[in-house]
Amino acid sequence: MALAEEGFRALDEKSLIEYIRATPAVSSLLGDDLEGLTVKEVGDGNLNFVYIVISSSGGSLVIKQVYFLCIAMQPK
Repeated sequence: MALAEEGFRALDEKSLIEYIRATPAVSSLLGDDLEGLTVKEVGDGNLNFVYIVISSSGGSLVIKQVYFLCIAMQPK
């Protein structure tokens, strides 16, 4: 099962690398060397998780994971 199909879970540096490797649309942006990825968390870690990902082959990305929950209630 792909990570995206498992529902929301907050990513950390290790699970973000797993996600990148399992997602061709993302991994293709980083070049051929996915073994040399560097990940730095730069977000506040509250509801937004922001990471800078740098590949040793020269590609780089900023990835932002946002948790959004919407609850609708009908007034009585």
